[in-house]
Amino acid sequence: MMKLLYDVEGKVNYDKINKNTTVKDVLDAVDIFLNNNPLNCNECEESCCKRSWSVEMDNICVNRLSSWNDEAVLDFIQEKLVKKKNYYRDFDQYVLNKKMDCNFITETNLCTIYEDRPIICRLYICISRSYRYNLIRELIGSTYLKALIHEEKIRNNNFTNETINKYKRNPAVLAKDYNILLEKVFDYSEDEGWLDIDEREELYKERILE
Repeated sequence: MMKLLYDVEGKVNYDKINKNTTVKDVLDAVDIFLNNNPLNCNECEESCCKRSWSVEMDNICVNRLSSWNDEAVLDFIQEKLVKKKNYYRDFDQYVLNKKMDCNFITETNLCTIYEDRPIICRLYICISRSYRYNLIRELIGSTYLKALIHEEKIRNNNFTNETINKYKRNPAVLAKDYNILLEKVFDYSEDEGWLDIDEREELYKERILE
């Protein structure tokens, strides 16, 4: 099972993954790490939730907040989100339509949608992280963020199965949870030019962490 620990540089890193590791395994590893190493939100130096940083929204999060209702999803997108360019991976994505604070954060820094929060929030750890953990986080996030754009197009158009299957080249499209294989995320990321072979091999190397 994948574990997150501090490496010799004092950064959050993971020990190992394999061909059967899922996105949910990564999320579970993050939860366990944070339970063992709790962070005080009131002392957070980055304050992503309290600044004008973009809160990126993915398909699973939006579907859950809309009770998996197609019409409600489209209303949520129209009323609460805005489209913004992801300059790291060069694609359009949806972010919360906000000026400063996240729409779902309370004055005491509590998240009102914690159980259904976006995957980018689930994967984010407010302390120094290793390059390879950050890379996995970005690849997973980008895959699910782009899936929301694709699903909106599918809902707004009477596409043929052939066209829908082209969108489903992204393994997160029409997924019902964060349980897709990490290997499929890597396949898609390679196709999109986000990941090269050497980087992919590096991600699978086991690390001995204390």
